[in-house]
Amino acid sequence: MNKNTFWAIIEKAKDADTEIMYSNLTEEIADLSKEDILMFRAYINGYMELINETIWIDMACKVINGYTNDDTELFFYLWLISQGETVLLKALNDPDTLSELPEIPFGNAEFERLMSVGFDEDEEEIDEVAIENLEKKIIGEIASTIKFKNGEKYGRYKTFEDGIDDIPNVLPKLTKRAKEEQFEWGNYIDM
Repeated sequence: MNKNTFWAIIEKAKDADTEIMYSNLTEEIADLSKEDILMFRAYINGYMELINETIWIDMACKVINGYTNDDTELFFYLWLISQGETVLLKALNDPDTLSELPEIPFGNAEFERLMSVGFDEDEEEIDEVAIENLEKKIIGEIASTIKFKNGEKYGRYKTFEDGIDDIPNVLPKLTKRAKEEQFEWGNYIDM
């Protein structure tokens, strides 16, 4: 399993319905070795770690889902990964490019179950240190592919709220798309 194989599996399994995509992913990895399944999961975790708390993606989460909190952001990151490498990398560099997606599930862009693909409750206890080392290796491999908007993960905002207040300036196309879809993201109260 390498980065290209990981993304090929995501692309092959892709579906707008996350339940169908979950089933597709489960089928795609069914014949993989345990090591490759662990690598697959480590790639998900590696990308999650790198994009965690990125102000630009949190802004997009607010517009697309209507609110942000730790769980919503986490599940949004997973949904974003499920959109494929090209969409993910473009969104990290310019989150307004998400407005170009053919389908945006406004109010419900989450894919919590992506975290459980390949997870086997019956499998023997996994060496957590080995998994951590694997994830660090993967993060080192993929970090250079990620380019954040303006070269900054957190922007130059003094507070998270300052970033959220700047959404209309940072995401004009995405906010326009939300309005066209009659999704009033600004009326939601952060939970």
